[in-house]
Amino acid sequence: MEGEKPFPGIGPEKTVSGGGKPFPGKYVRACLPWIRRAGAVALDLLYPPRCAVCDGLLRKGEDGCCADCRAALPWVREPACMKCGKPVADFRQEYCDDCARTRHFFARGVAAFTYTGAMRQSVHRLKSGNRRDALDFYAAAMAQALEPHLPAWQPQMLIPVPMYRKKQVQRGYNQAELLARRIGGRVGIPVETGLVRCTRRHAPQKTLGREARMRNLSGCFAVTRRIETGCRLLLVDDVYTTGSTVDELARVLQEAGAGAVYFLVLCTGKGKKTVCTAENVCYTKIPDR
Repeated sequence: MEGEKPFPGIGPEKTVSGGGKPFPGKYVRACLPWIRRAGAVALDLLYPPRCAVCDGLLRKGEDGCCADCRAALPWVREPACMKCGKPVADFRQEYCDDCARTRHFFARGVAAFTYTGAMRQSVHRLKSGNRRDALDFYAAAMAQALEPHLPAWQPQMLIPVPMYRKKQVQRGYNQAELLARRIGGRVGIPVETGLVRCTRRHAPQKTLGREARMRNLSGCFAVTRRIETGCRLLLVDDVYTTGSTVDELARVLQEAGAGAVYFLVLCTGKGKKTVCTAENVCYTKIPDR
């Protein structure tokens, strides 16, 4: 109202409808960080943060992963397959047994961890238990594994492995897409989610052999538009085993004009004849908590 002075130091004030007292908008905006912080504290009290790997409660100062699990993370180390990135027995072995006898459509790939021990349970919680709280930690690990390869690969887009729409609706999310978005933000590469889609539901891959996996995925993916000729792409997924999924995706993407297709995964299988050792995998037994 005319003649009324605004709150000190705030300037002109908005009034509520009906001519009521001025609303101190700037005061509210100034309080928002405190409100968000209080909300985060309340969430931590109701849902205490847990370790992404062992699912134990995190102690004060631990972020994403507890100290015990962080010291025992099964990072993939050299020597590793020069094609798919799986650990191999020694540096004289250029390719893993799978890649030595299989022609792949993808150019190269890399994984952060081996799919062993507690990582299997962690990935299962991420995919089937709605444990999206682990995504930030795992995306950071995947970005770390990717960074040494970026100068050579120079991918122009990140492509999350698509999920059949009805399955994604049932689950509520596509973990590959959520990981890709976080990784893209870290490494500064755009994420494209509409370039390729899954056209039909297929049987779970984990129960099938290589040839059955390829038949299972045949015709499963479709590119939605023409790709710039020679465009370098990086597929993002959670687990690599035989490479059937990324191979089929690489094939259809290259048919649509793409150049080299690489992949980045959270975990990779170790291969039937590969023994994970202290030399090729940084992994020790994670103690019970």
